[in-house]
Amino acid sequence: MTRKLIEEYAKWWLEVNIQKTQYMCIGGSQENSDPNLALSSSQFIKHCNAYKYLGLRISKDGSLDGAIRERNTLGRRAISMLNSVLLDKNISKENKTRIYNTIVKSVITYSSEVWSIKANTEKMLMATEMDFWRRSAGKSRMERVRNDRIREIMGVKGNIVDDIRTKQLIWFGHVQRMPDSRIPKKIFKWTPQGRRRRGRPRRSWREGVDKEKRDTGIGEELWRNRTEWRLEIGRRRRTF
Repeated sequence: MTRKLIEEYAKWWLEVNIQKTQYMCIGGSQENSDPNLALSSSQFIKHCNAYKYLGLRISKDGSLDGAIRERNTLGRRAISMLNSVLLDKNISKENKTRIYNTIVKSVITYSSEVWSIKANTEKMLMATEMDFWRRSAGKSRMERVRNDRIREIMGVKGNIVDDIRTKQLIWFGHVQRMPDSRIPKKIFKWTPQGRRRRGRPRRSWREGVDKEKRDTGIGEELWRNRTEWRLEIGRRRRTF
């Protein structure tokens, strides 16, 4: 199949760079001693356990834990680069909030619409966010100022986890309104076949969205009306 694909590309004067091409088997195991995929006696496509696509790291086990940690690391790196700005008392709190929303939060929450958020993930993201607000308030951890007080000083309402939940609800409604022929809708409605492995299954993205709808009292079928769905999500945000 891969050789055939390369041949079809060549008909349109497109060339696949074999040196930069890798393949990955999701949810399976590579049993061969040589995991490389042979196209010919001299051409091989290397096997990998993870790769990045459109800024999102995808791993062979289908988990996004590594991708979330990577986004969090990039957010911390951005905070470090902005340290001199955050500690500057001549910059207003409003401008520091704008910096957070446009730079730091955008970096961390990229592709978060499809994240399955666990309890330890929430703690990690909240800690990174609080690091930004603490620096902006000019309070070190040695001063032992409580997080609630830091948020009060900076006039912060809500948190990064709430923002991610909001983005997920918006995406949920968008996918639900798609025609059944769209690929995202097919994947959303797809049910894995066969027997699952022993042990408690991982919490799915859909379970997180359903829990958020129950906790906030959003109507089960409200997504059918885009305007009403957006208004309800907006009211939910204002209650943060």
